Amino acid sequence: MKQYLAFDIGGTQIKYGIIDETGNILSHALMDTEAYLGGPSIIDKVIAKGKILIQNHPVEGIAISTAGQVDFNTGTIVGAGESIPNYTGVEIKHLVEKALGLPVEVRNDVDCAALGEQWLGRHNVNNFIALTIGTGIGGAIVIDGEMYSGHTFSAGEWGYMLIEGQQFEKVASVSGLINLARQYKEDRDWTGKEIFDLYDKGDADIKLAVDTFFKHLAIGITNLIYIFNPEKVIVGGGITARGEKLLQEIQHEVQKYILPSIYKNTDIVLAKLSNQAGMVGAVYNFIKSR
Repeated sequence: MKQYLAFDIGGTQIKYGIIDETGNILSHALMDTEAYLGGPSIIDKVIAKGKILIQNHPVEGIAISTAGQVDFNTGTIVGAGESIPNYTGVEIKHLVEKALGLPVEVRNDVDCAALGEQWLGRHNVNNFIALTIGTGIGGAIVIDGEMYSGHTFSAGEWGYMLIEGQQFEKVASVSGLINLARQYKEDRDWTGKEIFDLYDKGDADIKLAVDTFFKHLAIGITNLIYIFNPEKVIVGGGITARGEKLLQEIQHEVQKYILPSIYKNTDIVLAKLSNQAGMVGAVYNFIKSR
């Protein structure tokens, strides 16, 4: 059974593990990204950890999922947000292959999450879009069974699209929800879970914030459904810890804005692979690229 070393580079943490060719996670752990040190430092951390792991595991190659816009042909970061300074231009594939002597494939993290869902999520569709809702909002597009990344590898960056004049991810991410809560309730270090706990208890001020959040999220999802006409919309990210209750809330809100004839032919579902989707999808991308 072939094994692969996988990394999932996020703005806060780097997940890593050994995954076999069937997608089974044999081991996994995480370390702090220390993104403030910059992109090159992150890759140094990946290489250092990789050197240790490949001594103990007979891996066929290294599969990397990462934040940022990625030229997956060259494994180079072609665009990155402020959360990881000096990341644009970093040649991840070249650097890691040279240091570790193994083949490397690199792809955007939300693309990898969608690939993981396509591989092991048993969604049984060839046309879908995926949203990850966390600190920001990321997206991925699969058309006729193939990932669509756009001509400069930035397709699915719909966190930047405008909803009622504001960026989607500013008003419909977990960060956006927290900012809304601060407008309606005392300013404090909220977490998404704390907000939803109060919402479930009927707190009137928090209800205003959460209702506004769901409105913005539903408008964004509705617009994407109109554009792509997908068979499924797969919602992932940290917010999905809320489970089926979240799914029902999204479905209910989307129905306020979408044509019934289109809604009934579009399934909105939760991602099934949770926090390991990026690593699993990175391995699938590696296998598909060979």
